[in-house]
Amino acid sequence: MSLSWPERATLHIGPDALRLQCRAGAIERPLIDADWGAALAALPVLPRFSRLRVRIADRYVRYLRVAWPPGLSAEERRVFVEYRFVEVFGAGPWAVLTDRNAAGPQCLAAALPLSLRDALRDWARTRRLSLRAVEPAFLADFNEGRRRLRGDGAFARQERGRVTIGLWAAGAWRALRSLPVGEADGRAAVDGLVALLATLPEAPAAGTFHVAGVQPADAPLPSGWTHADCAEARP
Repeated sequence: MSLSWPERATLHIGPDALRLQCRAGAIERPLIDADWGAALAALPVLPRFSRLRVRIADRYVRYLRVAWPPGLSAEERRVFVEYRFVEVFGAGPWAVLTDRNAAGPQCLAAALPLSLRDALRDWARTRRLSLRAVEPAFLADFNEGRRRLRGDGAFARQERGRVTIGLWAAGAWRALRSLPVGEADGRAAVDGLVALLATLPEAPAAGTFHVAGVQPADAPLPSGWTHADCAEARP
């Protein structure tokens, strides 16, 4: 499949497959053993210079809440956050995605396997595509709905085999956790919230729990918390 004029397309890297959404529709290809090069090569050819956004399933992303030491420059922040990912998750190697110039004393940071980032860059360069954004799924879904979030709360994104939860209070991130779960576990998001609250010395007494993806089963929320549905998360 080849079209004459550049277009805008989105590539979803899911837990088990790649799905390319473009003008011609949605085309899916299996992902086997995280063989990024083979899976990308099997995708249809887009017109040269098409603009592409990439969203990556949380299975392949590692997240951290980073508290910045005071007085760091942007370059020092880069070194610090790279050190923190190695300290927490091992040598990787990682391709770190974060806003080193973000205002405030802390931020959320994400890291991809370096092999995935390099495979995307090589594929885009070979196909002459314009890689406009590479977005971890949790952060992409949170940013899409953040204008509707008010007061203290938490946001969870559940995909096949993983749930990722971030919690904030007084406008600042307080905690973040991404965990493997059973693929049919409808309680995973609520159980994750309960566990996350238990780790905080001063947990919010009340808040709104926003969930994207697999909706929670009949699992009671902590006292003072209410539930709000979000749009269905991408696979």
